[in-house]
Amino acid sequence: MKKFDTLNEILAYQLEAMYVAEKTLQVNLTDCTRMITNKKLSNEFEKYQQSSADKRLKLKRIFSYLLISPSDRKGKPILKMLKEMEAILLSSTSEELKNAQFLGALQAISHYKTAVYSTAKTYSEQLELTTVSDLLTEIIAWEAESYASLTRIAIDVVTREAARLDQEA
Repeated sequence: MKKFDTLNEILAYQLEAMYVAEKTLQVNLTDCTRMITNKKLSNEFEKYQQSSADKRLKLKRIFSYLLISPSDRKGKPILKMLKEMEAILLSSTSEELKNAQFLGALQAISHYKTAVYSTAKTYSEQLELTTVSDLLTEIIAWEAESYASLTRIAIDVVTREAARLDQEA
């Protein structure tokens, strides 16, 4: 692993991780969507996938501001989460369970991204990089909005449908 000498280097590393994560999600989540049967979840997922593209654009602005280019490293945490998501989807025996599992995995990914973005925002504030901090605040707000929508769908629809399976058994 790379050695870091400054907080600025750590900030750049965190931002690169998120850039790669958003790109990875945008490309790889499409395969999982074929297994989603709930229309509300499918629609929300399409918004989530589009927000990944929007977040990448914000991150490009941040990199431009910092006068750096993101590296082309692999996003290991996101790849592991996606692999776990796929395994869970393949092991679920009904559409309702697949929808519930997909939603839960997507919420976990959102938590991870929010944590990394929030950490990067804290670093940017300490470095007095106001523009970077403001852009990260916008990204964090988008992530929070996505998470809130996913939670509403979980409560109102998806987990209720999955819970009915237990009641019918």
